[in-house]
Parts: sequence; C-alpha cells; structure tokens
Amino acid sequence: MNRKLCAGLVVVFGLLIAGCIKEETAATCDLKPATSDTAQMKQYIKDSAINAVVDSSNWVMWQVIREGTGARPEPNSQVTIKYMGRLLTGQGFDSSSAKNPDGIILRLNGAIPGLYLGLSRIREGGAIKLLIPSAQAYGCDARYGSLANQPLFFNIELVKVSN
Repeated sequence: MNRKLCAGLVVVFGLLIAGCIKEETAATCDLKPATSDTAQMKQYIKDSAINAVVDSSNWVMWQVIREGTGARPEPNSQVTIKYMGRLLTGQGFDSSSAKNPDGIILRLNGAIPGLYLGLSRIREGGAIKLLIPSAQAYGCDARYGSLANQPLFFNIELVKVSN
C-alpha cells in the first residue's frame, strides 16, 4: 500500500471513531437560594432545642458548644475533625467514627463551603453544632444523591488545625 492511501485510511478511521465518541456534558441545575431552607432549619433548631446564631449573609446557623483554645482554622487549613452528619429529617448520613475513631483529616478548601463558615467560629479543641443550607452544602448536584438540595446538620469537634 502506498503512503497516501495509508494516511487517508488513518484519517477516515480517526473521523469515524471521533464521530462515535459522545461529549460528556455536565448536568446543570438551579441552585436554591439559602433562604429557601431557613424555615426548615429554624424548625429543626426549635425541635432540637439548639440555641443557634444565624449568619444572615449566608444563612449558616450554629451553636458553639466549646470555644476551644488552639489555632483558629483558615480557608486553606488542614483539619482533623470528629463529626456526625444528619439530614434535617434526623436520618444520619455520615460519621467520622465509622471511618476513624480519632477523626478524619481534610483540607477546608476542598470541603463544602458551610463547613469552613462554621468551623471558623471555633478554635482547635472546640465543638460546634452546625446547620448548613443546601446552597452552602452540596447544592443541587445530583452526583451527591440524597444530599443534593438538602440542608444539613453537623455535630463537630475540631481536634486539630494545621495552617
């Protein structure tokens, strides 16, 4: 076979394969405003006897249980936390004790935004109850299954902060 024919077949074959490959498109969704979760979050606070403070700029709600005395986390901090997460129906969805009884290590800049907004209220050694509207949690992203479009409750102990 001559080179021109081989080159032509390679091009045609490449075009055929390229035509069969679908372009992956990310599903888009409409993020609920944080205010749409506030009534449900306030009812949870009332039912759970949580004495929460509300940040009206992002609608994250929290109750400091223990202030702590160590370092305060920053947006890029690596933290070790012990936590329990629940939907506002009361159903648990995650717990650090199921993964590691000493807590899990994570970078705050890779976590849901509401986690940093809450943890910035305490220091290493502190503990907090935290309610996060869906807009500051997993949003409407269907990849997160039942956690999408859900406000979340966390009970968190901040074990260690590395800045």
